[in-house]
Amino acid sequence: EARLRLERAGSIVFKDASANKGGVTSSSLEVLAALSFNDEEFAQHMQVTEDHIPAFYQDYVKEVQTIIERNAQLEFDALWREHQRTRTPRSILSDDLSLAIVKLNENLQHTSLWDNVALRKVVLEEAFPNLLLKTLGLDTLMKRVPENYVRAIFGSYLASRFVYKYGTEPSQFAFFEFMSPYFSKVQQ
Repeated sequence: EARLRLERAGSIVFKDASANKGGVTSSSLEVLAALSFNDEEFAQHMQVTEDHIPAFYQDYVKEVQTIIERNAQLEFDALWREHQRTRTPRSILSDDLSLAIVKLNENLQHTSLWDNVALRKVVLEEAFPNLLLKTLGLDTLMKRVPENYVRAIFGSYLASRFVYKYGTEPSQFAFFEFMSPYFSKVQQ
């Protein structure tokens, strides 16, 4: 209620659900790294000691920060655009965007898109952190990381990118348009 009053009075308010996603992203990517490496590799690449910070760890932290910044920009742009289009308060739009992403993610995980291995690889090449891909390769990541976790990455990546681009009320053909570049990459 207070957020809505502030917005009606002219304040620009971003709900904590939008403002605090960086922590969730950071934790998820830390878990992903732990699942990706075997014990020896984890100790070599991720284990910080009193006198040593591995180069991989330092670079991974930088990449995680870049991913958080990119995701925050996408969410900000979507909130701003949806507010301009609908005049709906941003604090409500924040919930609407999150709900749309969660619903689409759930739906995507139960479609045949996942069964298209070539498409799956194209999407995961974008969704996984580049440093993990460079260090281990996609095939190793897909073998080591539990399938339900990889499915969640696949679904949430597509869902968030789609909702951030097309909003909460896309046209019937928007998802087809959104997926076209992915299918084009599959055919190359």
